[in-house]
Amino acid sequence: MSIEERRKFLKFLFAATITSVVPPHKLLGKIFPTLKNKEDELLGIYGISLLDYPQLNDLWGSVRIKVEGTIMYYPKIIIVRVPKDDYNVDFICVSERCPHEGYPVKDLDPETHLFECSGHGTLFDVTGKYVWGPASRDLERINLQYDGDKTIYLEIPLYPLTKLEEKKDLAYLHQNNPNPCSDITEIQFGCLSPSFVEIKLFDMKGNFIKTIFAGECSSAGDIVRFSVEDLSNGSYLYRMFINGKPFNTKQMIVTK
Repeated sequence: MSIEERRKFLKFLFAATITSVVPPHKLLGKIFPTLKNKEDELLGIYGISLLDYPQLNDLWGSVRIKVEGTIMYYPKIIIVRVPKDDYNVDFICVSERCPHEGYPVKDLDPETHLFECSGHGTLFDVTGKYVWGPASRDLERINLQYDGDKTIYLEIPLYPLTKLEEKKDLAYLHQNNPNPCSDITEIQFGCLSPSFVEIKLFDMKGNFIKTIFAGECSSAGDIVRFSVEDLSNGSYLYRMFINGKPFNTKQMIVTK
């Protein structure tokens, strides 16, 4: 594989999914990074258009973002639009992970503008600063730049370069789109090395329902489209197997 092909694959591997803050966290879109080397790290620069995500145009509006593939930090973050007169910035981005025991924080309280840990109730303000509870440390703040017009840029450390260069078996499984879904949905996946891939659907108890895909995979952007019209409303799991070994699992929600 050429350097250009590997670089293209890494953009798919480190794609970020953007979801609504209100459960069931509707998938709003997917963004791909511009890759940048910085010392011994691979960084991803993610551009988020306010035209595509109008939730961020409203004061205190927010979205959740999950960065796929990275091992550098907890991959889920939250962006909130804040009053610039009070915070000297238009947007703040923090990690969803509480530093105490790793539980995710709940959605920002619309009245107090505080995050609360879902595990033990620790409170943080919108900047991620510790307020009260057993955590005693701040949420991680993510580097963010706003062009003052239509685009937010996130700079996220993705992977140590030395470890990334050593890996030959990179693969990814993306969230189905749309999700929730009612008729046709699609799943994007890929493997760096030629592999036999199966994607199987299960109910939430782990009972096998059907095989969505089975075949050879050796490209950056394979997509399987399938109908969910024969499925009942509810949540399901789809799992990717590579050469017979389980690789990754994601949740799919069916609503009709």
